Amino acid sequence: MIYRMRIYRAVEENLAVFHDFFRTHLLPVQLRHGARLVGRWETEDGRVVAVWEYDDDEAYRRIQAAVAADPATHRAQEVRRTLPMLFTAREEVFMRAAPEGLASPKSSDGAG
Repeated sequence: MIYRMRIYRAVEENLAVFHDFFRTHLLPVQLRHGARLVGRWETEDGRVVAVWEYDDDEAYRRIQAAVAADPATHRAQEVRRTLPMLFTAREEVFMRAAPEGLASPKSSDGAG
């Protein structure tokens, strides 16, 4: 498995519009082509973090090519041009699980 983490520096006054645009226009296209959203979070310092899961590098490339070619993606970008600024910066990081035994440590009290 590989994971793609996108971190956005959100424009606070447009946060609701940002989430609505994602939910309405971006998420359905990604899901339709096989991307799996692990989660999407807001941080205390004004960032929005989304983590996506893919089977491997090839699956990621295939899904992203299909998303890019989807007419709904082009419509979403047209809609985005009509919206206020949603974020000021975006960072993308790819991750893989840590070696066996390091990915999800267990404590003796069962808390995690």
